[in-house]
Amino acid sequence: MITILEQSAEQMDSIDQKFDLVYMDPPFGLQRDFVMLEEDGKEKKFSDHWDSFDDYIIWYANIVIKAYSKLDKNGWLYLHNNFIGNALVLSKLPPKIRDSFYTNISWKRSGPKNNIKNGWGNIVDSIMVLQKGKPYFEVQYSPLDPVYAENSFKNKDEVGFYALAKVTGEKSRPCKQYEYKGYNPQYGFRVSVDKLTELDNQNLLHFGKNMIYKKIYSHESKGVPIQNFWDDVYFISRSEKNKRKYPTQKPLKLLERIIKSSCPPNGWVLDPFCGSGTTAIASLNLDRNCITTDVNPDAISIAQGSVDEVSQEMWNPLLDIL
Repeated sequence: MITILEQSAEQMDSIDQKFDLVYMDPPFGLQRDFVMLEEDGKEKKFSDHWDSFDDYIIWYANIVIKAYSKLDKNGWLYLHNNFIGNALVLSKLPPKIRDSFYTNISWKRSGPKNNIKNGWGNIVDSIMVLQKGKPYFEVQYSPLDPVYAENSFKNKDEVGFYALAKVTGEKSRPCKQYEYKGYNPQYGFRVSVDKLTELDNQNLLHFGKNMIYKKIYSHESKGVPIQNFWDDVYFISRSEKNKRKYPTQKPLKLLERIIKSSCPPNGWVLDPFCGSGTTAIASLNLDRNCITTDVNPDAISIAQGSVDEVSQEMWNPLLDIL
């Protein structure tokens, strides 16, 4: 179910639903107008002007408090902003919410800038992540680097080719000390002796000259687990199917990653700053329920049109089959 409401973020208390995930991409307090000129000459715009930046941070903190209250007992809150906005809003939150800080994701939103002269190019957004309870999470993976894959899966047994993963500790992180089959590493083992024995019984250990490793088979490798630096989600290009329809529109792949990882199938997503409706489209694609709101009637119109378009594309193949 996708619901798009014309109302402000301040009114989210009126929504009678708890959510597994809240994603917010609010104004950044930049004291400027955002304008997008269409080919037909029409303008799409919104204002990001405030009496002062301090007033903006107070407003932002109040919105975060409301959003946190809309989470179920287990849920994620993703706050998409610039670094200073997220850093300052965190300091204004009540201790209970502030202490739920989980991590900060740095999203590389553009390629390198060639026009910098007096400082570092600013090409990342901050996506601050707050955790309530013990929410659902599905690890996401990026494809293996071809060079790494070619050079890592060189060992072979009756099951197939495999790479080697360490099961021992390191100088900076000593682990459990015990001996196993004559191996007694200086910094111990990362797993218990029972776990190591279980891996051995499953023929999942590789015994090297001085070290034991776990076998990672090439046909079972899902790729590299994605961490909190995202440089593989590119800003909206001309070739992207979900065309840019709003000045601050985010890529569909970005929202699909957040939703797929942090909201269970058939779960509920809230986005109180609808914009172009990317969160709603991503939720529709992934079979999640979504309620999204915006105070700007132009944003509502754009979002509803985009959702209707995607829904029609989904139904057409089914109608052909019927």
